Amino acid sequence: MAKLKNILTLFFTMMKIGLFTFGGGLSMISLFENEFVEKRKYLSNEEFLDIIAIAESTPGPIAINSATYIGYKNGGVLGALFSTLGVCIPSFVIIYLISLFFNAFIEIEIVAHAFIGVQACVVFLILLAGVKLLIKCKKSLSNYIIVLITVS
Repeated sequence: MAKLKNILTLFFTMMKIGLFTFGGGLSMISLFENEFVEKRKYLSNEEFLDIIAIAESTPGPIAINSATYIGYKNGGVLGALFSTLGVCIPSFVIIYLISLFFNAFIEIEIVAHAFIGVQACVVFLILLAGVKLLIKCKKSLSNYIIVLITVS
């Protein structure tokens, strides 16, 4: 029963993150960290950094890879399945609904301005996630070289 509760908690938490995050997987990194490292203590800082490194280096979107790993670690195969579905369902439903009315939707002036505002927020969320990860990674010469190469 406790495992089922844990899986449902993962599912609804991932749905919340998927529903209220704009900008894709990179902008979800700081939300994953806040929810699963700081709030729920499902992962340590080191383990979270490992998840991000693995999720970024394996094929597929980083949000789905991260959600799958977090779900697997905390709920086994069912946890992985429900976490992955939880992070994907909100985006799928929203994009589907927008596609039905996109032409009429984008012509509304306030919506066009809202999309410009969302773009600025996405840049900030991605930058924030990068800075948080940089602060928490081990301080070594090889890591500094990788950061310099990445930034340049």
